[in-house]
Order: sequence, then C-alpha cells, then structure tokens
Amino acid sequence: MAHETTSAEMERYLANTSIRTSVDLNWGPLVVRLRREPAAMPYICIPGTRDPWLVITTGGASRTIEVRDGRSWRSATSGPGDLAVTSPHRNTEVRWETTDGSLIETIHVCVSADLVYKFAREVAECDIKRVELIDGFAQNDPLVEQLATALARELEFPQTSSRLFADSAAHLLAAHLLRQYSAFPIHDKYPRQALTSRKLRQVRDYVDTHLSGRLTLDDLAGAVHMSAFHFARLFKLSTGETPHTFVTRLRMERAKLLLQNRDSSVANIARGVGFSSKGHFAGAFRRCVGVSPAVFRAISRGA
Repeated sequence: MAHETTSAEMERYLANTSIRTSVDLNWGPLVVRLRREPAAMPYICIPGTRDPWLVITTGGASRTIEVRDGRSWRSATSGPGDLAVTSPHRNTEVRWETTDGSLIETIHVCVSADLVYKFAREVAECDIKRVELIDGFAQNDPLVEQLATALARELEFPQTSSRLFADSAAHLLAAHLLRQYSAFPIHDKYPRQALTSRKLRQVRDYVDTHLSGRLTLDDLAGAVHMSAFHFARLFKLSTGETPHTFVTRLRMERAKLLLQNRDSSVANIARGVGFSSKGHFAGAFRRCVGVSPAVFRAISRGA
C-alpha cells in the first residue's frame, strides 16, 4: 500500500510531469496543476494526502477509467467536463485508456484540509470529527469546472497571479465540497446580511493604504474583524464584486491617476500599485483598460 504524501509532493507520484504548477507561487490553501495525461495508463497508485483532491478533465477524447474500491474496480466513461473527487487520506489506484489514443488534458486542485475544517467549524458550527467527504469520479460539476479553469489561466501568467484570487477560489471550493460532497449536508448557519457602509469604507481605506503590497483575503477580512469566510460571501453580496475584482479595480484606478498626473516611470508606478515588474503590470493594465500604460498616458495628456 502506498504511503501518505502531501499535496505539494504529490507531483512525484503522478503519471508524468505537470505542465504548470502553483507549488512555488505561494497560493496558500491551494495547490493547482495543469496537466496533460498519457492516453493510457495500465495502473498507477497515488498516495493519499490530508487534503481533498479534485481532478477536472478539460480536453481530449473520452476514456474508460477504472478506480479500485476495496477488492473490486469501479468503471466509468469519462471525458471533458467530468470531475473526480478523492477524499483525504485515501490512496487512489486507477487505470485508464482513451478511445482514440489521444492525450488527456486535466486540471488538478488540492484544497487545504485545514481550510475545509475551518469552514465546517466557523460557518456551519460542525464538529470537524464528523466531516467526511465522499469519493466520486466521472461527475459533472459546473462550479468546480469554472473555478479550476480560472485557476489554470492564472497559472499561465505566474508573475501576475494573485494570492487574493487563489484565496477566494479556495474558500469557494471548501464551502462547495462540504455542501455537495459531504456524507451529510453541511450548510451555513448564519444569515447573509450586507456589510455596513462603515465596514466597506474600512476595507477601502485598508486597500488604499496597502495597495503596493500582496494582499490576501485574510488581510481584508482582518481589517473589519471578520473571518475570511464571512467576509468573502458578504462582500460579494454587498458590492457585486469579489474581493479580487475590487482590489484589481482599485489598482487600475490608482495606476491611471499616477499615469495622468506624475512623471514617474511605468516601472515605479507598477511597483506602487502592487506589481512586481513593468511587464507584468503592463499586461494586466492592457487587459483591464484596453491599451498599454504608455498609450494611456499619451492619450490622457493629449500627446
């Protein structure tokens, strides 16, 4: 029987090397891998981790996949859009073969067990000893597919990837796992009430003051003395924006003001609004505003 490993070290037990991974990106409660699996795998045993493990298939032909369940094998046909869930501490013995010999594109997401238990304790007032997730494969879950795809896009631009975005996605996934994949239903026990205007001002003031730093969800929640879970759901309810979208918008607003009114270099402005380099800032600015920082500065000054 395979020994247990960690989400970060799982890489060495997979069928091949991942195309991209978040292991060195400090994504906190998430480990995300973008992968291209072989067309056929006669047998592989992947050690369990203490973290729930999600695998979403995003491309390639359908495949016949078998997973060992005790002494027998469970079989299903799996293809793009299908999700597999592996509960904590469970080894995965699996084999598969595609119908046409093509490679399989997947996204792997490991969610911190500590975060899952924290949600159960803080939001659902559930004894974490009762938390039990159910394994499954070849399932359809549009929310997990959407979040995994968005996280994979972040992996394509690791220099500009946002810890705040990863935090937000992790909290959504932890809550979703407990609501949809637990052995018994776990639901929020607190009413959803909008944040007061005072709290929203406090968040805005905190972000304005720390815009040049690497903000996390815990940072923003701590500014108004709330847990990250409560803050994330109530902030979206109150503003219509996720915390990540809100912070990105403020960064772009500050950058536009600096480009219009100061002669600082684009590189200095980039650092001042929380980006590690001129190139990373320019790419994000172009995606949000539609033009490069240099073109925006020229247009705004009538050059």
